[in-house]
Amino acid sequence: MSCNTSLPLITIGMPVKNRAWCIEQVLTAIENENYPKHLIKIVFVDDYSTDGTYEIITNWALKAEKKGFYKVEVIRARTNIPQARNICVKNMEGKYMLFWDSDVIPPSELLREMIELMEHNSDVGIVGADYVYKSTTGIKYKPTINKEAHALHMGFALIRKEVFEKVGLFNERLSVGEDTEFCIRVKERTNYRIVWAPKPVLHLKKTEEVKKPGILRRWLWFNFTVRAKEYRNSWKTLPKFLKIRILYWLAWPWVLGLLVYTAATGKILLAPFLLIYIGASAYPIIKHKGLGHGLRLWIKANVLTGLALSHGVLKEAIKSLFTKSGSERAW
Repeated sequence: MSCNTSLPLITIGMPVKNRAWCIEQVLTAIENENYPKHLIKIVFVDDYSTDGTYEIITNWALKAEKKGFYKVEVIRARTNIPQARNICVKNMEGKYMLFWDSDVIPPSELLREMIELMEHNSDVGIVGADYVYKSTTGIKYKPTINKEAHALHMGFALIRKEVFEKVGLFNERLSVGEDTEFCIRVKERTNYRIVWAPKPVLHLKKTEEVKKPGILRRWLWFNFTVRAKEYRNSWKTLPKFLKIRILYWLAWPWVLGLLVYTAATGKILLAPFLLIYIGASAYPIIKHKGLGHGLRLWIKANVLTGLALSHGVLKEAIKSLFTKSGSERAW
């Protein structure tokens, strides 16, 4: 693998919108990546940025091929994230697609390490890097490395071309969470493994946005309304695991209430089974992140989000049922 001729041609796909505050750092990171430039194609998909991002990228692209990159394409299109990812896939060349988010800075050697891992393990379909954050953001997060996963995010993720041929593209109905849905489809429909990369990447964040008041409340409301509607509209094609997870969180508060009842009435025989149900979703997170950090992440990212999303889906299903009944009566 040390000889350049043995390395494969790859495509870097980067959806981008209004990243003028950090895009030049990211472009510099692409230039500094320890991988032969003549084996890298880059596809930028810009969702009509209004802050000068598009102009920065197009100017950089004009110089990129002279610097030795195989090919650079800048596509402007009105898209959500999965639509932009799919445009990248449709324009890919080579053996692997590397999704590289426009606010991510990887170690310069990481791409090469990920490709070596894939080249030596034909059963690995996706390798993705977890995040670290600057201390100024106040985000406390322990990255996962070198472990198998059921799903991972696409901030810096390498995917075999054959994976898309077997499971299709990203679900364009989902405005967020398209990476999780895609990974779960890969797990359900193929024998490919999904693993975390050996190193994390720096996820850039504006401190003022991270510390903006009400951010959690807005996220939960987004899940209860917008994201729930997207799940309801995609229900027939959603992976089985995601459907089961919705049902799990719908039952979760009832099981918690039953656990409180058994504790209050002294009927403790049922308690162990109820505790297993309640804590089942916590186990994989604590296993990867540790007890203290894992519990905090579980409550914020799983319990609260899961309850908001699942009950939003239920709300949308009931609304659809009543709308259908009303239409039939009118007919």
